[in-house]
Amino acid sequence: MVPEDAKRGTELDYVIARKNPLFPKHVYLELWGSPLFAIRQKIVPPEMTEGTIFLLGPLDFEKQSMYHLTILANDPYAEPGQDSRNIAGLEIVIIVEDVQDVPPIFTMAPPVTRLPNGLLPGDKGVPRAIRYGLVSEGNPFTSFFDINDTTGVIYLMRPLDEIAAITHIGDPVLLTVIAEEVKVMRDEPPAMATTVQLAFLLPERENSPPYFDNDHYVTRIDENAPQGTALVFIDPYVPRVYDADTGKNGVFSLTLLNNNGTFEITPNVAEQKASFLIRVRDNAMLDYEKTHSLMFQILAQELGPATNLSATVNVTVFLNDVNDNPPVFSEPAYMAELPENMTIGTRVIQVHAEDKDTGAGGRVRYTQILGYLNTSLNLDAESGLITVSTENHGFDREIMPEYHFYIEARDEDGTGNRAQVPFVLKVLDVNDEMPIFEKTLYEFILTNDMRGFTTPAVIRAIDGDAEPPNNVVRYEIINGNYENKFRLNEVNGELSLRAPLPRIGISSDNLGEYELTVRAFDLGVPVMWSTAIIRIYPPESRKRTMVFVVPGRDPDRQKTEETLSAITGGRVTIHSIRPFTGNEMGLTPINGDPSKDKSVVTALVLYDTNSVVDISKIQKRLSESNITAGIISYGDAEY
Repeated sequence: MVPEDAKRGTELDYVIARKNPLFPKHVYLELWGSPLFAIRQKIVPPEMTEGTIFLLGPLDFEKQSMYHLTILANDPYAEPGQDSRNIAGLEIVIIVEDVQDVPPIFTMAPPVTRLPNGLLPGDKGVPRAIRYGLVSEGNPFTSFFDINDTTGVIYLMRPLDEIAAITHIGDPVLLTVIAEEVKVMRDEPPAMATTVQLAFLLPERENSPPYFDNDHYVTRIDENAPQGTALVFIDPYVPRVYDADTGKNGVFSLTLLNNNGTFEITPNVAEQKASFLIRVRDNAMLDYEKTHSLMFQILAQELGPATNLSATVNVTVFLNDVNDNPPVFSEPAYMAELPENMTIGTRVIQVHAEDKDTGAGGRVRYTQILGYLNTSLNLDAESGLITVSTENHGFDREIMPEYHFYIEARDEDGTGNRAQVPFVLKVLDVNDEMPIFEKTLYEFILTNDMRGFTTPAVIRAIDGDAEPPNNVVRYEIINGNYENKFRLNEVNGELSLRAPLPRIGISSDNLGEYELTVRAFDLGVPVMWSTAIIRIYPPESRKRTMVFVVPGRDPDRQKTEETLSAITGGRVTIHSIRPFTGNEMGLTPINGDPSKDKSVVTALVLYDTNSVVDISKIQKRLSESNITAGIISYGDAEY
């Protein structure tokens, strides 16, 4: 219903049409029936077109109170393979509601005409008899009445309902009555006749309320059904409503009560008889987990000017449970702690998930563990218990302090909706790594004053365990520290002398070397340890006799000394120069033609406390002198 003073652009109603899945384009809507109305359409993702009917021009109840419109949907939804139609139509009735905007207008005001029991003849002298009749020519109502030809009494011959069926409420029924003189003698003047028109107003008919085909309706629909889904009523339910009245008393509206906006009904207005269709408008309440059924009423109410008779009928909609909920774990995340030396079959943790759906949609199975080293864990599909699956699991605290996984659960016995939950496995450190020395043999040289070493005498071992005390290393001497001459710092591994060592008494068998066995151990339980050897050498000699092979015969002594000093980093004094014969023991040329002339140079090399070898200087000397030679030391030293 639309009031006649509605403004241009007023939105009246809307429709939703689904596209044909076989065509790429969406549904195109057309509105036919009156230029006063138009339709505005838009695409509603993903496959629907929504059309809004709105007003284009002014309405006038006094000119037209009802409009019949037709909406055509081009390329609408059709059952693939079974329905080839490419157009669908929908009838809409627009009722114009009267607004008091026009003063009363008299359309006809005839005088009241009464038909007396007898009509006097016009002639007063010799009156003639009069006969009455009804003029039937062009009058469809004559057959409903009869008149006594002598008394003029008019009788109703057929029920008023039949007259009402071919007339409009309030319209008069017009009859033309003729009164004609009866001519008795042949020589009498011609008979005279006169007519009068009578108007009969039909009595107000008894109005009856609308009624439905059924006294209640029951149907089922899937939960979360999308917008536009229609409720289907199967036998014995017939979605039809009637009103036995005619005219305006037979026009009624259809609305839903206690519906909360979940459904909508079409048509909104009908006349005498209509098949109604109920569709989903908002599926927010179609949740089986919240309610198993919905109840509302359909109200059919007359729109006549003098009555508002109505009828209601209850509708019950049962919801079908759909597998629309994934499993939900009882915890947002799971965490477990195990030692890194865990064994096969060790219980890690047990997870639990539930699903609100019923039937197969609510049966949860635990399907898989996702993440690095997931094959080292076993997940029981029924109970959710996680255990270690292998001895060689690879969970090593020294590699990674914790391992991150996702545990998956699915409904429908493991094939339906899935859910995942984080799982963190923290690995506890076990003392399973021994300290490892950086070198198995450490060598240090005593200083000339026998009070220390030429370089810092520090040993170092690394424990691969991840946490203290398992990776805290301590040091000790376990063998060779006779007379307790050496001291080893147990924390930093620095070796030192308790007192200066005497030069006398050094054994000639080992050339004054000391050999200590040291151990590095951790503070874990059980204790893990390893050993290494420390060799301590006496102070180095600053003099060394060396033999050099130089190219050429009788090389210049001074230049050769300068070149050899640059090479050795010491001060060189040549003792002798002799030709190279090729048979010198221990002398091997490293390049050049062995047949070329060479010389063997024996020299004393004296080193300073801080000898320096300048490579660039060596390269320059060799380039100037063009000297390439194999250098060898006899190995003798002077102290």
